[in-house]
Amino acid sequence: MATTTPEAATVAEITQKAGLPTLHHLDHSQSQRMIWLLEELGIEYNLVKYKRIDNRAPPELAKIHQLGKAPILVTADGRPIIETSAIVSYLLKTYDRDGLFATDDWLREEMLNSFAGSSLGPVTGIALLTELLPKHSPWPISIIMRMVHGTVQKTYTNGEFTKAMKFLDSELGDKEWFNGENLGKSDVILSWPLDMIVQRGWVDLEGDWPRLAAWRKRILQRDAWKRGMEKGNGYDLKVW
Repeated sequence: MATTTPEAATVAEITQKAGLPTLHHLDHSQSQRMIWLLEELGIEYNLVKYKRIDNRAPPELAKIHQLGKAPILVTADGRPIIETSAIVSYLLKTYDRDGLFATDDWLREEMLNSFAGSSLGPVTGIALLTELLPKHSPWPISIIMRMVHGTVQKTYTNGEFTKAMKFLDSELGDKEWFNGENLGKSDVILSWPLDMIVQRGWVDLEGDWPRLAAWRKRILQRDAWKRGMEKGNGYDLKVW
């Protein structure tokens, strides 16, 4: 695997290396799970790592795709792919030749993946926004924002997180993975929102949802996850 920074090599130079896919990765972000997946697949790839500037993605990412957000996967033939679900689908269809991530219930898998982005994602976004507003607002507006944060927690996000965890707990059941005995696409997709929720302390996974906590621990114990953490450049979801 070739690892570089945007200043060290151009995208063209990277993607021409033996026809490898190139992941453009931002520190402390959801693109960490893309490194994990690449490591699980055991394929060669190039990794371009970016650092946040004032907690935002640097402008260099916009040179790869106009939205300027990570993750971005540039295929071996130079096509940029954005959005995590699309990247995961591409990687599995292209490189999971042994069917390691195969599922016997594609509809359930799609439901879980959609839930992660369409239902759980907005709740985590609202929780994060209302938590950050007091920190980044001048006094005395910060006092009002703290009140807003507390109200949103009590009247909305706490309840939504409880419903979400109850749903995911029922879907996981006593299985090791959401896919069953083997790791699946849904496990990769769901890892990010659960990491965000746990790291920021929005849900007590250990105390209230032990099966989900055990699932998350299994991810953290995987060799591929550990390799991904070593190759990334930080995964602290409390830096903002």
